[in-house]
Amino acid sequence: MARFLLLSAAMGGGHLQISRELERRLEPQGHTVAVVDMLDLMPPPTGAWLHWIYPFLVNRTPWLYQRVYDTFFVAQQTSGERAGIPVRLALPGLRAFVEEFRPDLAVSTYPLCSLALGELRRRRQLQCPAVTVVTTFSVNNLWVHPDVDGELCISSEAAADARRRTGRVAGVSGPIIRSGFLQDTDGSRFRRAHDIPEDAKVALVTTGSMGLVGAADAAARAIAEHDGWVPVVLCGRSAAVHDRVAAIPGAVPLDWVEDMPAAMAAADVLVDNNCGMSAKEALGAGLPIVTFRPISGHGRDDAAALQRLGLTDIVEEPADLLAAMDRIVTSSELRNDRIERGRKLFVADAADLLLARLREGEPAVADHSLSEE
Repeated sequence: MARFLLLSAAMGGGHLQISRELERRLEPQGHTVAVVDMLDLMPPPTGAWLHWIYPFLVNRTPWLYQRVYDTFFVAQQTSGERAGIPVRLALPGLRAFVEEFRPDLAVSTYPLCSLALGELRRRRQLQCPAVTVVTTFSVNNLWVHPDVDGELCISSEAAADARRRTGRVAGVSGPIIRSGFLQDTDGSRFRRAHDIPEDAKVALVTTGSMGLVGAADAAARAIAEHDGWVPVVLCGRSAAVHDRVAAIPGAVPLDWVEDMPAAMAAADVLVDNNCGMSAKEALGAGLPIVTFRPISGHGRDDAAALQRLGLTDIVEEPADLLAAMDRIVTSSELRNDRIERGRKLFVADAADLLLARLREGEPAVADHSLSEE
């Protein structure tokens, strides 16, 4: 049996959630798994500051977050040197953990973690292979380090992009989500619990685990005024977002929702602004997506990648949002096409591909067209 180090960061809930899902798949097979938050390896208060600064930049100064993204995430690099300070701060703690845990495979699910693992590999202080699980539909240069051994992506398009940047063949698994989203679920109980009429059309509006403000208020207000529609807003852990949505007549604000498969089964469309974990879960659940005013930086790039895959409409104005939602519920051809395209992304079990990488020493590729380019 193997020992897996899953290195992530609590910058939003999705990256750690993906690591936990990989843990749920690997441990029943007898493997030992350690999920580590890289922010906890940094000397305090660095990790707490980084956890705070991300939602602050996105919510309060999106222009500055775009500048940070363009400077550190997108700009060309040849040796994994970007964002060097936080990576260097985490290295002593990571090195100590590696020496004690002695993993057989180290896996990153967050860009800074990929740089940290790559740096340990470059210094020959990590003896096992290191694999980056690229959790986004777009790939930027902060995800890739020349000394990481391989990448595993959630779409063939992302894998091809990763290969162009690294020269390595990347594996393809599809989004990594809980199995409950891939099963048929009855949403009627969820509707009854929140007093939503059976004949109403429901738009599930997501703001991310941190309650990223983005366009939630404007979307909820427009949807609530649109005949026959009810906006159900997932406010994450943000009391401020909850209070603002609660002031909109006809809107249903919800705090953290445990049974997301039921919430998605009760909805007709997902209105998203960050292409994060909820969007990936919606693809598995067969819930079509409309992206409204995507957040700056990675949100815009991920939305563009989803649009190229035929899986979303990107809209900026409330009228265009309502028109896109109406098209999805009135055109069975469009709706079925979106659902089919989304579910076709789930081509392999990411845990199986990681195990194959460990056994064979080569990246497992589910989409063989990539290896034939």
